[in-house]
Amino acid sequence: MSVYKHNKFYSFADFTHFLLLNKIPFLLWILIVFISAVTFQHIHSPLLLNSIIVGAFMVVHVLLYWYSDVLIAKKRLVYFIGQTMIIFAAAFILPIGSISLLVGLLPLLIAQSIIIFKKKIQVVIVFSLLYSQYCIVILLNYGRGELLEFILIFIFILIIVVFYYSIYHGQVNARIRTQYYLTELEAAHIKLEELTLANERQRMARDLHDTLAQGLAGLIMQLDAADSYLENGNAEKSQEIIRKSMDQARKTLREARIVIDNLRENSLADMNFEKAVTEEIERFKENTLIAVESLINVKVNLSNLLKEHSLYIISEGLTNIAKHSHATKAAVTVIGEKGEILIKIEDNGIGFDNVTKVQRGSYGLLGLKERVKIIGGELSIESELGKGTKITVRCNLNKGVMR
Repeated sequence: MSVYKHNKFYSFADFTHFLLLNKIPFLLWILIVFISAVTFQHIHSPLLLNSIIVGAFMVVHVLLYWYSDVLIAKKRLVYFIGQTMIIFAAAFILPIGSISLLVGLLPLLIAQSIIIFKKKIQVVIVFSLLYSQYCIVILLNYGRGELLEFILIFIFILIIVVFYYSIYHGQVNARIRTQYYLTELEAAHIKLEELTLANERQRMARDLHDTLAQGLAGLIMQLDAADSYLENGNAEKSQEIIRKSMDQARKTLREARIVIDNLRENSLADMNFEKAVTEEIERFKENTLIAVESLINVKVNLSNLLKEHSLYIISEGLTNIAKHSHATKAAVTVIGEKGEILIKIEDNGIGFDNVTKVQRGSYGLLGLKERVKIIGGELSIESELGKGTKITVRCNLNKGVMR
């Protein structure tokens, strides 16, 4: 079958895979039909062997229906011919109970054809063939006198089944479209995130250029002026300008360091991730004098997005240790292998006993939670008063968000 998907069609496999469990009610219906047919037959004329044979036919019928997604996708005509032969063969084997089999199973098959076939003419042909064969079997098994009554019963059941199937089909369409748009929205979100990061790097690169260019241009002008005063023998004025130049140089250096720290790397594509993590740890050790044990072993390729956010997560974790933990030792573990990256940041600090409060955003971890969510990872925070804190992040590299 096909379900409309934004100028495309979903395959029947997409349809049944999406709502596989919804086949169960129809399988229960088939079971009820079989029990009803055997009951009617045994009331009038018990046929034990025939009932067993029909039971075997129903097992095949159920199996065909259960795997109908694969069969219809490859051999649609074979599926319908096979199901039709099973139903009518069973009707002849249990002649008295055949009305239950025909009225219970044929409408289900017709309703399937409405959803599976794209053209109305195909549905009309299927209905005409099944209806004509139904009338022939009724004439043979029950005679002309029962024909009109059984035709009315058949039409009544058919209307109910088709109505239910139409509603069912509409709900499936709606859910598949919703899932499709959610997937598209997620992809657009990831693309937007990557574009935002690229734009931010360009902005920081411009800031770095403007900071250094303007700062150095000012320094050159001041030094030229100082040189001119020295040539004219005005050492006092020259020294004054040199002092101002030194202040300007310090200011420019501070601004450049801020931009560099934000930029982190000139190119994420060329970044050596392990080296970047090591440098982040070294900066932390120099600024805090906290001893840090580290294990960095990344054997997998990481996307630029994952590199960017992983570095932030490590930086934020170390910053939280410096601000809140009062720790003397810390440990950073980054392992990437077997389709997964693991990040662990531990300390021996004072810890805390309100993990829920932390996970709601206290202690500066709100940004960390957002980063973990963006890369599709899982965040775990473990802490105990007086025994330090451990932050663990796991990310499955096979998820689409990573690529």
